[in-house]
Amino acid sequence: METLISNKLLQFVADLGPSKLQVPQSLHAAAQAYLLGQDFPTTKAERFKYTRLAKLANAQLSAAHQLDAAQLEQHCILTDAYTIYVNNDQITIPQNLPVGLEINLNTQVSGTFHEASFYDIFGALNILHAQNGVSIALAKNCTLDKPIQIVQANSGGKYFYRHHFNFGANSEATVYFVSKQQEQTTSFSHTHFQYEIAQDARIKIFKLQDTAQNHFDFNEDRAQQAAKSHFEINTLTLDGSFVRNDTMVAVQGEHAQTYLNGAYWLKEEQHVANYTTIDHQVANCESFETYKGVAGDKATAVFNGKVFVRKDAQKTNAYQSNANVLLSENASVNSKPELEIYADDVKCSHGSTTGQLDENALFYLRARGLSAASAKTLLLQAFMEDVLTYVKHEEVLAYVQQRIAERFNWSY
Repeated sequence: METLISNKLLQFVADLGPSKLQVPQSLHAAAQAYLLGQDFPTTKAERFKYTRLAKLANAQLSAAHQLDAAQLEQHCILTDAYTIYVNNDQITIPQNLPVGLEINLNTQVSGTFHEASFYDIFGALNILHAQNGVSIALAKNCTLDKPIQIVQANSGGKYFYRHHFNFGANSEATVYFVSKQQEQTTSFSHTHFQYEIAQDARIKIFKLQDTAQNHFDFNEDRAQQAAKSHFEINTLTLDGSFVRNDTMVAVQGEHAQTYLNGAYWLKEEQHVANYTTIDHQVANCESFETYKGVAGDKATAVFNGKVFVRKDAQKTNAYQSNANVLLSENASVNSKPELEIYADDVKCSHGSTTGQLDENALFYLRARGLSAASAKTLLLQAFMEDVLTYVKHEEVLAYVQQRIAERFNWSY
């Protein structure tokens, strides 16, 4: 790799070994070719226009260390779930799985590289250097009796992961991915998620991003969705100094429903970027996107959402919305919703709003006896409710509300 890349990027990958996964030779060669002469992207690159990577390029990452079982369990949110622990290159898989559910290490299976394309240097590096990941397969007609929970605990170092999910026809499952960080460490992770959703499957993904202030949390989700399926990704960013989410869904079967939702609560100098792409390739499908954020202090948020409606995707119904509340004059949001439509019989809309709390509403609540802090909290709760309504699990919702209250001194 030394002859292919240079400068800060060369330093960044100098200590990385080759991927332990079975990477197709053509994909491996394509990733190498892509990285030829590359360095860290600047803001001149469209996909990083509002994201400065100098902080990552100059970061001094902590030495990686393994956590013991008790430390890993402290990062759990769900008490009753099929729980997988990911800590550096060590992965623990639960025992006594139900009939129809298989979980394997990606280092022990082949055929996990179903996504042949990548869109930035981090996607290419993941192909070349992914240390491990899990492969989860749910059989057709199988409904899980309880959720799958993946706890990815970061404790120093630099790691690339690949997780692959194959949901069979008419299957039903909920997956919670919990990203945490051990205190007093500085670390980086790039996690690739690949989802294959078969016909009539009903799948809900919840990503709870709750890392500390010294973790660089990069994620890319790639999904292929078949006919009559229901697929959700709900991304809740509760903490983390530098978070990047890049989600792409290819809707390939008619009468499919796709939901992408996100919520982020930012303060200090946090940076969170959400990039989404929904590609409607066939007719009679629906997609709904709702991303909402609260930003205070010097925090920055980025939303870039694109919906493609291909020529054959008639009768598509696509909705996209991004709304933000700024709690400080120094906070900023860069929002760019996009529609690219090649069909003529569709219903598509998008919108973006960024502003401050309604002073009239604050005055109304204050006039009825609420303190300034309580009135502000109540309005922000109502503002974020559109996204939080998708969180049906009481244990998860209680955790989310507790973490927000702790970080912002809000009362729930």
